[in-house]
Amino acid sequence: MTTDLYRERLLDHFRNPRNRGELDGADLIRRGSNPRCGDEVEVGLFLRGDKVESVKFRGRGCSICIASSSMMTDAVRGRSRDEVHHLCEQMQAWFGEGSDDPDAGAPPGDLQALSGVRGHQARHRCVLLCWEALSDALDAL
Repeated sequence: MTTDLYRERLLDHFRNPRNRGELDGADLIRRGSNPRCGDEVEVGLFLRGDKVESVKFRGRGCSICIASSSMMTDAVRGRSRDEVHHLCEQMQAWFGEGSDDPDAGAPPGDLQALSGVRGHQARHRCVLLCWEALSDALDAL
């Protein structure tokens, strides 16, 4: 994919966030904040047995934070808890220190649109905030 297509996908998720709304009925809710950027996100996890039926989020944040949150909710829907936990770890590793290879450990599908942010260390927290909240929710089970 080209950089322009990635940029378009991020802007689409920012302008039209998926699964953003009230968290009523969520099995678990976890919050994350990034004082450096002003991002504040709450993630609600809706479970059915061992499956993540859906994830919703609410809050405010920069375009990267909102786009990442929207993309996360799409990426984890219908997956097992283990699969979601693995995806959280994969995102952490992909944005971790020393991950200079753009394709090393790249997550699936639309999440790759976040690759443009990898070169901007100061913005990594904007991407990972929702993933950390989701991981915290999974760890609380």
